[in-house]
Amino acid sequence: MRIELVQQQTLKLNMTQELQQAISLLQYSSDDLLSYVQELTMENPLIEVRENDYSPFRQKPSSSTKQSFIENTLREKTGLREHLRQQLIDFSLNKNDRACLELLIQAIDSNGYVKDSLTDLASVLGVSEELLESKLYFLQSLEPAGIGARSLQECILLQLRRLPIRNELAEIMISEHFRPFAEKSWKELSKKLNVKIGEIQEIHDLVKQLEPRPGLKYEADDCTYVKPDMTIKQINGDWRILYNDELIPQLLISEPIECSGPFSLDEEAQSYYSKKLTQGKWLQRAIEQRKETMINVMKVIIQKQQDFFIHGKSHLRPLTLKEVADILNIHESTVSRTVKDKFIQTPHGLVMMKTFFTNKVAEDNGEISSASVKMKLKKLIDSENKKKPLSDQKIANELKTLYDIGISRRTVTKYREQLNIPTSAIRKEY
Repeated sequence: MRIELVQQQTLKLNMTQELQQAISLLQYSSDDLLSYVQELTMENPLIEVRENDYSPFRQKPSSSTKQSFIENTLREKTGLREHLRQQLIDFSLNKNDRACLELLIQAIDSNGYVKDSLTDLASVLGVSEELLESKLYFLQSLEPAGIGARSLQECILLQLRRLPIRNELAEIMISEHFRPFAEKSWKELSKKLNVKIGEIQEIHDLVKQLEPRPGLKYEADDCTYVKPDMTIKQINGDWRILYNDELIPQLLISEPIECSGPFSLDEEAQSYYSKKLTQGKWLQRAIEQRKETMINVMKVIIQKQQDFFIHGKSHLRPLTLKEVADILNIHESTVSRTVKDKFIQTPHGLVMMKTFFTNKVAEDNGEISSASVKMKLKKLIDSENKKKPLSDQKIANELKTLYDIGISRRTVTKYREQLNIPTSAIRKEY
């Protein structure tokens, strides 16, 4: 064995801490970026935030009718639980009752369900399961109807029992025959209960009017409004990108004042302020680079997806991350980070930036995208005869006949499931 000393030159990319942070910054949503900047301002005395009427760092609410995104977010998280607590004010409850009800309110999820077992919850307070269950029944009597249910079956039943005119057959159907009713095994139910299928259909129509997630509207009222990162408008025939600078704080970096004489900074203090100054300037550059990258990617998207901006989502064409990356001469992962959790206001509504990227359905279908096929598929199902709904094979045949889109039955099934559309047997109405 021979040992030699060999000198070799290699090219290697070292990921500095600044580069790693810049990459992280690119994939942050506006909300995450605000939180990150807020953390840095707490630990870096040289970073200041230039406040305006929309600044998320303002301590007092703005006199403007617009309110900050963070204020909306904070209010959204307490909507449902506060609504339930306010209803308890009218009742004379002892300390033990209030403790049980507060525990149950805390256990309610955003849909309005209690998913934790009563056994586990009772052990937290050291009370009997029977006592906690009696308080759950009390909670279920509050608004909205269906709140505090432990399953979809119980949620629907609670709402049926609150109807001004109660439907006894519907209550029996849900409480005792929920599974075959939901799976539309109606012929068996018709024979078993000695009722007509038309009556079961009427119950089905009634249940469809109820709310399967009664708590959701209290959460959604405040959080459905999302401020877009960019807005796309057509001005004088050209598509313009309006970047929403209101979402991102304007930073001011204060350089430390040099002192002389007995008040001059020692070497350790100078080193500290030098590092903080570098960090502040890097943050300014990184935020500006994030903005520039987002705009550049959006320009390519507009160029490639002209039909979408003119006609809507059904005209999306196939577009990959690699295509955009090659045009901008950047890495594919950079494009992926850029579009992550970003929202765009378009003439056809608010969409996520990643919506513009969709694959081809099949090579022989040319420039048609999977998103476009899904919309056409949904349109066919929405307009079908509900008494004779289309099977997946018939949908595939209709797509070929009407739109010259040749996809297999299995692909139709996959797209239908992705759209959360049930099978033809469940869609059937009598």
